[in-house]
Amino acid sequence: MGRHYGCEQGRKLSVRPHRAITNFWVVVALAAAGALAPLSSAAASSLARPQAVRTPSAAVAAAASANGRIAFSQWDLLPGGNLSGHSNVYTSNPDGSGRRQLTHVGAARAAGAPDWSPGGARIVYESNQTGDYRIWVMNADGSGHTRLTNDPGFADLEPSWSPDGKRILFSRCDDHVGSILTCDLEVMNAAGGGMRRLAGGHWTYVRGQYSPDGRRIVVGTDRGGFQSALWLMRSDGTGLHRITRPSLQAFWPGWSPDGRHIVFTDNCCQFGSNIWTVRPDGTGLRELTHFGPAPLQGGFASYSPNGQRIVLQYNGKCPARGLCQYFYVMNADGSGLHAVHTGVANTFLTDWGPAR
Repeated sequence: MGRHYGCEQGRKLSVRPHRAITNFWVVVALAAAGALAPLSSAAASSLARPQAVRTPSAAVAAAASANGRIAFSQWDLLPGGNLSGHSNVYTSNPDGSGRRQLTHVGAARAAGAPDWSPGGARIVYESNQTGDYRIWVMNADGSGHTRLTNDPGFADLEPSWSPDGKRILFSRCDDHVGSILTCDLEVMNAAGGGMRRLAGGHWTYVRGQYSPDGRRIVVGTDRGGFQSALWLMRSDGTGLHRITRPSLQAFWPGWSPDGRHIVFTDNCCQFGSNIWTVRPDGTGLRELTHFGPAPLQGGFASYSPNGQRIVLQYNGKCPARGLCQYFYVMNADGSGLHAVHTGVANTFLTDWGPAR
């Protein structure tokens, strides 16, 4: 990640000269044009000693919901990605039918990175519709748009709900100089306010996610000088420790509904990414996809509410110009991969909501 997820059009954004970075998901957008190199090999590296992990309770396991609609947006709206891309938030049925457009921002603006509330009544998202990127919330039907953050000098990105619906995690990125330097992981009340920093220290924390029982948070970060790795902490920000080896360059984590696995993408900011799972204690590493040859790659995966499926971004059906109008769905074991046509150019970030 460097202090970002990469660079734009080959221009390095990282201020750390010893870590050259390429923007992985700008690369994904270019994948259909055949501009990708083969997957780089990963070197072995030791893991930090993990803390003891609680076994998910029966109540958490039983809380897995029936599958509802899938929310999605356009472009890779994340640090180092295409934050200047035009995007809106949509929802559809899991088969792509019944598409609804929930935001209607201007042509030079974006709304994206949607995340469903636990009950499926609301969606939190990021948008620069009023200037800088802020965290917004709306009802599931697209009504009641409300801005939750508005502090100058920051870009607020990648929001996600706590399992009780009372709090929202997000990345607060320093853009005082016109480009993102670092991103802290912050939490606020679901109505805005009560903001508190959970992790910082001149690193980039992206895609914080609460465990289903609300006791832990997993996040992708370049902490320690690595390109990217997954780190776990308690919900109050204490006990931060790494759970994936640096050579995986793991990012974009998401919990399974029973809390037993974390899905993630490898090869952050490089080429040829695939989707893996790992247990919260760092054991049980498993590669679910084997995309290839280049330029085929995928990532940005998350579980369905019932834990039986995974929704993801994959460039397998992108036309030559890279204007992908698909997300993909597969079984939780990596089998049964199939495309879902959205009819929306540059379909990218997704989140699968519960049935209502």
